[in-house]
Amino acid sequence: MKKITKRVITTLLLTIALVWFYIINGLNYNKHIQIKRSFVEHPENLPTKEAALNSSLWYKNLKSDIYRLEAIQYIWWNALWSEYKKYLFVMLDLITELNPYFDHPYIIGQLLLPSYNERYENLPKEEQEKNINQSVTLWMKWIKNFCDPNKIELIKNEENLQKIWTEEKYKNPCRDYNIPNYLAYIYYYYKHDPESAATYYKVASAVDDSPAWAKIMAAIMSWKWWNREKSYFMFLNIAKFIQTDDKECLQYASNLEQAWAEIFMKKWVELNWAVIQNIANSRVKIFGEFKPEKEQEVLSDTKCENYVNKAIRELNLEYVERAEAKYFKDKAKHSLSAKVLYDEKYLDFLPVDFQQYKDYWIIYYYNTDIQNYDYKMWTYWELDI
Repeated sequence: MKKITKRVITTLLLTIALVWFYIINGLNYNKHIQIKRSFVEHPENLPTKEAALNSSLWYKNLKSDIYRLEAIQYIWWNALWSEYKKYLFVMLDLITELNPYFDHPYIIGQLLLPSYNERYENLPKEEQEKNINQSVTLWMKWIKNFCDPNKIELIKNEENLQKIWTEEKYKNPCRDYNIPNYLAYIYYYYKHDPESAATYYKVASAVDDSPAWAKIMAAIMSWKWWNREKSYFMFLNIAKFIQTDDKECLQYASNLEQAWAEIFMKKWVELNWAVIQNIANSRVKIFGEFKPEKEQEVLSDTKCENYVNKAIRELNLEYVERAEAKYFKDKAKHSLSAKVLYDEKYLDFLPVDFQQYKDYWIIYYYNTDIQNYDYKMWTYWELDI
C-alpha cells in the first residue's frame, strides 16, 4: 500500500513538474517571439550599423543571418500593401554591413526595392525613386565587396569588346557575372540610364562563365543611348570573337569595319541608298537569303553571321535616322516607320532587315519610349499611318 502511495505521489510530482516546465517554457518562448516580433513589426527599433557592429564581436555572421530571417518575416507580414519597403533598405543595409559577403540580402534588394505594381501599391513618384536609388546603393556595396574596382574602371574606358574578352587585365572583374548584370538591369529598366547599363553589361560580359547575351546586351545598350557607331563596332567585335573558324564571315566583318571608317571617320563615302543597297546585296552573296526554317541556326549565339547581321541592322537604322531628322525638321513631328519616310521621299531606298518571313518581318519604326528609331517584328500595313 505504501509502495503504491509513493508511486502516486512521485507520478503526481513529475506531472506537476512537467506542467510547470511547459508553462514556463511556453512563457519564455512567447517572450522570445514577442522580442523578435518587435523587430519585425517595428524595424525602426533596429540598432544602427555602428551599434550592431560594436555589439556583435565574433558573431557578426550569425547576427546577420538572424536579421535576414527577420527581414523575410517583415516582408511576409507586410507584403500585401508593400509596406515592407519602408524599412527594407535599412534592414538589408544592416545585414550586409555585418556580413558584406552574404549575397542573399543583395538579391532580395534587387528583386523587391525597385519594383512597383500600381495594382496594389500606392506610392508617390518620389518614394518610388527613393526605393530605386536605394537598390542601386545596395548594389554598389555588392560591387565594392565582390568586384575589382580597377578592372571595372578599365572596362568602362574600353570600347573594344574583343580586348575586354581576351586580355588578362580585363578578365573576371567580379566573382559572379550576375552582380554587374543585375545592376545593369536596374539602370536600364528602372533608372532609364542605358549608358550606365551598357557599362555594367560590358563588365558582366568579361566574367568567364557569362552567357552570350551579356555580350549582346553590351552592344544593344550602346545604341539605346544614341550611339550607333559604338553598337555597330561592338557587334562586329562579337562576330570576330565568337566563331573564329568562319574565315569568310570574319573577313566580311573586317570589311564592314572599314566601310564604317570610310563613311563616318574619313568622310570618304556618303551614307546613301547605294551604300545601303550594296551592303544588303553583299550580305546575301555571303550568307544567302534568310530561311525561316533555319532561323535557330542563323540566330545562334555562337554564329558570326548572327552578329554581322545585327551590325548591318545598326547601319540601316543610322541611314533611316538621318532621314527622320529631316522629316522632323520639315513637319515638326516624328515619322512612324521607315516606310513612311520612303513613301514621302525622305528615303531613296527602303532598307530591309535580314529577318523576313512570309507574312511578317522586322520593321524599323520610331519608338516613342526611347525617342529614337528601333526595330520590332511587325507588318507595315498593320501600323496606324
